[in-house]
Amino acid sequence: MHKLQFKKGTMFYFLVAFVLLIKAGCSSSSAEVEEENLDEFYASSEEELSEEKSIYVDEENNSVKVYATVNGKYLVEPTRHGLNWVEGKYGDQAVFKGYANPLSFYNALSEAGGEPAVEKGGDDSERFEETPEGDIIQGDPVTVSITWDGADKTYDINKVMVDSTGKEIAYRFGGNYENAKENMTGCFMCFDSCPVGIASNASHAAGTFENGDAEFRGNPDVLPEDGEPVVLTYSFEK
Repeated sequence: MHKLQFKKGTMFYFLVAFVLLIKAGCSSSSAEVEEENLDEFYASSEEELSEEKSIYVDEENNSVKVYATVNGKYLVEPTRHGLNWVEGKYGDQAVFKGYANPLSFYNALSEAGGEPAVEKGGDDSERFEETPEGDIIQGDPVTVSITWDGADKTYDINKVMVDSTGKEIAYRFGGNYENAKENMTGCFMCFDSCPVGIASNASHAAGTFENGDAEFRGNPDVLPEDGEPVVLTYSFEK
């Protein structure tokens, strides 16, 4: 009798563990935030910016401010990623670590007056222009600047990034909301034209980095050290 009870108890705990495992497999990961909760990443003021509230929308000035930290690895090694969400698939592969879902960043840029190449649910084929150099991202131009505590000034993004070809970065609000949601790579901004990043660089065609045609990294002579907080500002001319 005792042996039979042990078997029943074992089976019961096995079934409980199995159900919990199934629930875990079906539940959303931390990188899959419900779309109706995307404003949880918003700060109510620039002063509130932090890892917990890392996006501030300044509608009056058509700009968005994003709190991030420096990833020192990519002040030395090359990468195609400028700013990524730490919880995305490529969260550890960018010059700057972000702390908000990139879908929140898309919404913020829209609220600041930016018009993406591809709206939510739009035709993704419209995000690129075909050129002899390759597919170039479209959408409103975005001026990107950066500063941090102790910085001499606010720097244009081209002063803190290194492009091995010498071209200047020209960010565009590509959009890519649906692709960003489906793939959740975490990409806020990329160094070449990108089908997933919310903003990407129209100075280089899609695949530039992967094809080995250019290398990108942060500038260690200007940027603060690994782990230091920075604030990036994304502005539209309106």
